Amino acid sequence: MVKLLSSLLIASGLLVQFLAQPATAQVPTKQWDKTFGGSGYDDLRFLQQTSDGGYILGGESESDLSGDKTEMSRGSSDYWVVKIDANGNKQWDKTFGGTSEDHLQSLQQTSDGGYILGGWSTSPLSGDRTEASRGGSDYWIVKLDATGNKQWDKALGGNGVDQLRSLQQTRDGGYILGGESHSQISGEKTQDSGGFFSDYWLVKVDANGTKQWDKTLGGADSDQLTSVQQTSDGGYVLGGISYSDTSGDKTEARRGYGDYWLVKVDASGSKQWDKTFGGSDYEFLFSVQQTPDGGYLLGGCSQSGSDGDKTQLSQGSLDYWLVKVAVNGTKLWDRSFGGSNDDILLSLQPTTDGGFILGGPSYSGQSGDKTQPSQGLEDYWLVKVNAAGSKQWDKTVGGSNSDYLFSLQQTQDEGYILGGRSDSGLSGDKSQPSQGNKDFWVVKLGAAPLATTGPASRTALTASPNPTTSFFTLRGPAGSSYQLLNQLGQVVRSGRVSSQPLDVQALPAGLYLLREPISGRTTKLVKE
Repeated sequence: MVKLLSSLLIASGLLVQFLAQPATAQVPTKQWDKTFGGSGYDDLRFLQQTSDGGYILGGESESDLSGDKTEMSRGSSDYWVVKIDANGNKQWDKTFGGTSEDHLQSLQQTSDGGYILGGWSTSPLSGDRTEASRGGSDYWIVKLDATGNKQWDKALGGNGVDQLRSLQQTRDGGYILGGESHSQISGEKTQDSGGFFSDYWLVKVDANGTKQWDKTLGGADSDQLTSVQQTSDGGYVLGGISYSDTSGDKTEARRGYGDYWLVKVDASGSKQWDKTFGGSDYEFLFSVQQTPDGGYLLGGCSQSGSDGDKTQLSQGSLDYWLVKVAVNGTKLWDRSFGGSNDDILLSLQPTTDGGFILGGPSYSGQSGDKTQPSQGLEDYWLVKVNAAGSKQWDKTVGGSNSDYLFSLQQTQDEGYILGGRSDSGLSGDKSQPSQGNKDFWVVKLGAAPLATTGPASRTALTASPNPTTSFFTLRGPAGSSYQLLNQLGQVVRSGRVSSQPLDVQALPAGLYLLREPISGRTTKLVKE
């Protein structure tokens, strides 16, 4: 299990946030589920709600033309993208790859309505790959239009193994790419890695995929970047797993065998600070989210007991582990959730009530924090927490075999969309038979039933002039938090209400949402 987790890939998606939800809620119920696959192995790694209310699904496929797969395989594994409508009905699917291995790890709808795909590739120039291999494996990004047609692709790498784990469109229309690298100075890589060991590798490209800069960050041992996100100050926060002691870019000692390693860089990729969190055993960090107060919430799993930075005993072998830090990286609190076996937190997303939804695969039965019995070998497990990290509810979803949750998101109707891989047949929560070896499995939950206590009455935030070309003056309770979101749900500005106007001169023209993080209420604003 430890070896599996040390190389596990996950990325984070974006949240489209609109409506308020009460401070307390009951457990949501399943609305529908859908299975997509061919006759072989199909592994969903990431999903996101799209601007039309449907969903985009992405992962890797070893299936040829069969089942839901309408195109031939390019090589041993390919990128596979499936677009579905709001009810889970397939609209189209697309396959991209070269003659060898191509592993899709992350995707996102872009501001032009298309999609950016990112992962790693061992393919040479062949099939959909238009550039030669740099080394053992390369970062490979593919840009699609709104109907899934390829617009361009780019390979980035050095002479060794480079594996992209996470990407995000940036406010300038370009993209930030993050993963791990074993390469020395060569190809697109301008700094050496630590030889046999891997380092974080951050690459910034423009809207056409042309490299602008790259940065290598690491210590003397292996460091694996799993999550990158642009921050409200225009810089980036990087999170992943580190096996390094104090050395290189790592300024704090190792806590155990593997730790959470958080790195903050500025808009040019220059390191501002780094922090290490862990106990005496293994910790694996898979998701980082900036919070409305400017700090960060870190999500992954831990095998440690109550020691080091971990304040709660282990429930089983591996537990979900949340760590909340301030804007400067100082730890504020941590929370553990789990049952009697392994529980692996892979996805962490904010919710409209100011809390968070956590999800991943669980091998635990009804025990500890897990209030429902196992459906099969492993199940999707969701945990809803409030802004302070206290558990509100948990839910188990699965069939009679293996169901492995990779990605989740709150939806526009305040429900939840869950995505991963499944080899369960028609059983439990799974309403369709398996297509092949493993399939994409998507589950839609409704909004949690409302509790008797509604949200507290608050004075709404307002902004003027609206529309504007340069500045909004915010009005509301002094010191209250705000977030400004673009049409993809990305937080492009955040802070607290003050006498200083909100500068939006650098933002593109369009519709934005002014959001109150506590109540979740939003106001439409227009930048001309």
